[in-house]
Amino acid sequence: LQRAAEMGYDAVVIVGSPANYVHLGFQSCRRYDICVENGKYPAAMMVKELIPDVLDGRKWFYHDSPVMQIEEQDAQRFDESLEPMEKKYQTSQEEFYIHSHAVLQ
Repeated sequence: LQRAAEMGYDAVVIVGSPANYVHLGFQSCRRYDICVENGKYPAAMMVKELIPDVLDGRKWFYHDSPVMQIEEQDAQRFDESLEPMEKKYQTSQEEFYIHSHAVLQ
């Protein structure tokens, strides 16, 4: 977050488990009126202002950066370059699935 501020960013928007980010000062996107293209507020989308009050109460729309467009075969090649790990189920995977598919009204 410090590096993002040093780079001139005024806010950070992430998608993740609230349990992992709220203690770092992230809040619900709904509190800042930041929604995705369809006007919904994903429960897993959180915001942290790096400059106080920079989001000033207006309605904002979040759009993924083109850098997020990852080809499946590129991801597979990258995974194959890493040391093999045993694949196993973590309960956090289901928690994240629930959060990432839930929306706030």
